[in-house]
Amino acid sequence: MLILIDGYNFIFTVPELERHVGTNRIESVRGHIVSLFSRYREKKHYDITIVFDGCTEVISPKKQTYAGISVIYSKSGISADTEIKNITDLCQNPKDVCIVTYDKDIKRHVKKCGCNIIEPRAMYKEILKVLTKSKKNTSDEPEYKQKGPSENDAKYWVGVFRETLKDASNEEPMPDIKNIKTSGVQRKNKKLHHNITEEPFYKYQGPSQDEVQYWLHLFEGDEEDEY
Repeated sequence: MLILIDGYNFIFTVPELERHVGTNRIESVRGHIVSLFSRYREKKHYDITIVFDGCTEVISPKKQTYAGISVIYSKSGISADTEIKNITDLCQNPKDVCIVTYDKDIKRHVKKCGCNIIEPRAMYKEILKVLTKSKKNTSDEPEYKQKGPSENDAKYWVGVFRETLKDASNEEPMPDIKNIKTSGVQRKNKKLHHNITEEPFYKYQGPSQDEVQYWLHLFEGDEEDEY
């Protein structure tokens, strides 16, 4: 398919492009749309030609190629509209040719030739749509993470989870760990209490005051006998 663009008509009828003409030189905006169509061509693989009005010094149509895009500047005394009409007259398969313009005179001519017509705003939206979609698809994330699991995958995993829950419900109940630990501690405490009661009372409370005085008096008496 060949897409033939009326260059300046495209710029001045798409608001997103027209507003940049006042703050930038027309050459910058012209280069911008050439870049847009070049990236669009990489995704769609169409033949694309943009036609601009040429300078008065140009004797014959000047054709250049930028990143796969053909750019034609009309010759002196001939408008871009006339160049577009001449190109469509030479098309062998007009049904495979799309003209991008709002110009009524060009529309009437290309309709007689059997070519298709695309309005500039619709073409601009199509370009942005394709380029935005392409940018999303270049994500490093796998496709299934971007779109989520398929319906068949979801059904499969639901079945797996149901079987897992079913098997878990058929298993024997776990013993009451809390009660086991508590009973063990109680037995241990009971044993310790038994051992404590068998020891003499003085080992835990110490000798009484009278016993202390008795033993001190006894030791002092022994010391006097030695002398």
